[in-house]
Amino acid sequence: MTVRKAHLRLALAALAAAVLYNVWHFALRGRAPSGAAAAREAAEAPLIVTPSVAAGPGAAAPPDPLTMPAPPRVDPAARVSFARDPFLFGDESRLVVAAEAPRAPAALPSVRSVLFSAGRRLAMVDGRIVGVGEAAGGYTVADIERDAVVFEAADGSRVRVPLHGPVERAPLR
Repeated sequence: MTVRKAHLRLALAALAAAVLYNVWHFALRGRAPSGAAAAREAAEAPLIVTPSVAAGPGAAAPPDPLTMPAPPRVDPAARVSFARDPFLFGDESRLVVAAEAPRAPAALPSVRSVLFSAGRRLAMVDGRIVGVGEAAGGYTVADIERDAVVFEAADGSRVRVPLHGPVERAPLR
């Protein structure tokens, strides 16, 4: 790597300028005229002024923290006194005591293809390959036939869904 003379001069000039600025800022600037010294003292003055400091000597002393009354006790088990919970949004509610609505029967899965052989029976149901005994939607695969799949619901009822055909809703027994 070669360094050009112009780049070297520029880097040395920037270094010299930085050194001169820091010497001026930290060493020479400390000896400021009286106007700047007054401004610095005002900047370093305390922000909170107690009455005794503001009034000067002989003013009333600030209150003793040990003589102040303690704040009231808070019972964490007590119900809150404000009307709205600030941690909830809109119409949300923490108390969920509504009765569980009866569930609608799960939608029947769609059967897209069936692989049926002597040693293996698989079906493509809702985009997944399933075998007998596996879950598909809210049903369990009870049997795989050549042109349909028989599903068993949680209540024990059976539903036969044909391959690519309309859905039969008549339960099998």
